[in-house]
Parts: sequence; C-alpha cells; structure tokens
Amino acid sequence: MNWQDLQNEKLEDLVEFVQLKGDEESISWSQAAFIVVTFKYRRELLERCTKMCVKSGLTETDAEEIANRVFEKFYNYPTFKVAKCKNKNIDKCFLLYLFKIARNEFVDYINPDESPYTGEEHVITSLINPDQNYTPEKLRELQEAERKLDKIFSKLTNKHKIIYLTYQYHEHEGKYLPKRLRQELKNVLKISQSSIRVYKKEAFELIESLKYGN
Repeated sequence: MNWQDLQNEKLEDLVEFVQLKGDEESISWSQAAFIVVTFKYRRELLERCTKMCVKSGLTETDAEEIANRVFEKFYNYPTFKVAKCKNKNIDKCFLLYLFKIARNEFVDYINPDESPYTGEEHVITSLINPDQNYTPEKLRELQEAERKLDKIFSKLTNKHKIIYLTYQYHEHEGKYLPKRLRQELKNVLKISQSSIRVYKKEAFELIESLKYGN
C-alpha cells in the first residue's frame, strides 16, 4: 500500500485505516493512512506547539518533539470518534483533538516526573553483552535464546530485533525512552523516528502473536 493512494480519503476513513491491526496487509494500510494524516495536520499542530513552547521559553526543536509525541500517541491510541464531534467541520474537530493531546504532552514535557532513566541506557543489539563475562553455562543459555530470537525475527528484519531488545530492556511504562537513546537508535539503524515507531509496533505484535499461538 502506497500512502499516495489514500491522499483523497476522508478523515474518518483514514482514522479507521490507522486503527487496522493484524496481518501484514492491514499494517501497511495503517501505516499509509498514518502518513497521510501526519502530512495533512502536522503544519497546524506544529504551529500550535511552537506557540506554547515560545511562551514558556522553549525552542522550535522542543515544539517538534512535542508534535512528534502527539502523533505517536495518536498512532498508538487512535481514539478519535467523528460521532463525538460537536463541530460540523471534521477537520477542525480533529485538530482540536490533536491540540488536546498536545496540551497534555506539553505539560508532561515541561514538568516531567522523576525520570526512571539513569543516562547509561544504550542500544541493545544482542542478548549477549560482549563486555560482560559469562559462565560457560550462562553463555550457552544466552546463545540458544539468541538463536531462537533470530529465528523469530527472520520473519521481519534485524532492525526489528534491535528495536525490540532496546525497548524491552529499557522502556518504562508510560515513559518515553530518553531523547538521547532514541537519537542513538536512529543513528545506528539509519531510519527515522516514525519508522522506528512502526518497526516497534510490528516487532511487539509479532512477539505477542507467538505468545497466543496466532
């Protein structure tokens, strides 16, 4: 599925496409629809985020980070309902929905809770840490686990595996990975943050499907 094929779709249909989950074809529709939504509404969302940031002495870079968080939240939890719109203009209604998310993300951004991260987090590429000494038994155990993990991710890519391991090891519930670590992931994998978001979703859905034998 190419995102250009969905450029003329109505917003309510795009949201339904974003909500699609399941097989590979459904995921491609979801990703394509998300790209279209991002292109259509990013400029106005970024303008709103920039105004909030400038008033608080933050920068345009901070505004971009908050806007990215808004779209990430929408992609993970696409809860927008056309039926709940009080405004007949669906586009304006959706923007108000995004602005509400932006206000919450802005508050979290300027008043973060005590961070659970230590600053020592790093990209995880393997279950086996080359800087750590293992007993022969433990090393064999890890090698076997690594072999099984590689077999699982042969259905996707090695980038999926790295993203899965990094988030599995470091992510705390309700907390974004540190910006430094997310940048390191982008540099190591040579992909964008939006691609990392998609890869992460695919990786965890794959692992989840194996748990329940789907």
